[in-house]
Amino acid sequence: MSKSTKTYQKPTHDEIAAAAQHIYESEGRPQGKAMDHWLRAESQLTAQRKSEAESSPQTQAKPASTWQTTTPRQPSQNLRHN
Repeated sequence: MSKSTKTYQKPTHDEIAAAAQHIYESEGRPQGKAMDHWLRAESQLTAQRKSEAESSPQTQAKPASTWQTTTPRQPSQNLRHN
């Protein structure tokens, strides 16, 4: 049975910008801290995504029982039509 986990997705530029804007506004819109807000937002999003990827439930391959399985049949003489 193969197992796979949710993969980590790096935050996009727009996601980091939105998070940085939120930090900026939550701190009262201080001037001169744009880089600090950007780096904090990027760090927070990255940590969150990695945590989610590590804690996501593992998915398993489709169980064999869902596939139609049959027991191999021995050649039968009644298959022949004379």
